[in-house]
Amino acid sequence: MKTLVVFYSRTGRTRKAAEKLAELLGAETEELVEPGKDRGGAVGFMLAGRDAMLKRPVELAPVAKDPAAFDRVVLGSPVWAFTMCPAIRAYAAAHAGAIRTAAFFCTHGGGGPSKSFSQAEAVLGKPLIATLSLLDKAIDRGEVDADLAAFAKRLTG
Repeated sequence: MKTLVVFYSRTGRTRKAAEKLAELLGAETEELVEPGKDRGGAVGFMLAGRDAMLKRPVELAPVAKDPAAFDRVVLGSPVWAFTMCPAIRAYAAAHAGAIRTAAFFCTHGGGGPSKSFSQAEAVLGKPLIATLSLLDKAIDRGEVDADLAAFAKRLTG
């Protein structure tokens, strides 16, 4: 089954998890970019949370891979203000019709996925086939490989 892992990462943690997951699945990756947005530092962190909470639309750089060419798309997002980040929301909304089946993983500092999973389903207009929540500190310590392997196994059945 051909899989695409689409992710956005402000700090590198979601990227690290996405790349490991793609390796386990033999999947391709697509990193989302918001041209002209600086989400770094304390100010970037605060603005990112505000944009997520208000569900502000964002502009994404063009993507290289068509999700319709894949059997399954796995979305990876940091949790900002108890929801998915604006870049993943924008991608999911723009490509919902092209995504056949979707799974979702999130990275977070401890607040948990909260509304991220249900909002992803709402934006996509379809249920997620699997979900995973990863703590930032566990990613930093290299303690998520077993969780990612179990998630990959759920996806491959």
